[in-house]
Amino acid sequence: MPKRAIYFLIFLFLLGVEIAIATYLKTGFIRAYLGDLLVVILLYSLLMSTLKPSVKRGLILTLAIAFAIELLQLINLTRFFPQEYKQLATLVLGSHFSWLDLLMYVLGIVVAGITELVLHKRYSLPST
Repeated sequence: MPKRAIYFLIFLFLLGVEIAIATYLKTGFIRAYLGDLLVVILLYSLLMSTLKPSVKRGLILTLAIAFAIELLQLINLTRFFPQEYKQLATLVLGSHFSWLDLLMYVLGIVVAGITELVLHKRYSLPST
């Protein structure tokens, strides 16, 4: 199976997990922190399945996107969306800034990076 297809399958799996978390868990550690860690891996998988960056560039780009979205929450960007799109915008962009979210994004990138290293060494996958 091509490596890009594997990334896409990981993306689809994590998308399902994130939807389940958002649907069934309204509070708690998993909703507040684990979801943020997983969403960065989800985004990384999507980028790696659609673009052709190196692993290093993919990790950096993913973290930059996650940080940018979190920092946009400081200005409450969703207030500029029309009412009919506000709920979707809040779901995608989030509703409030948190320093802990930034930490969880970094941890998610670390998990993705370590996974890439382990799989690269174990299966001799190219790091493209």
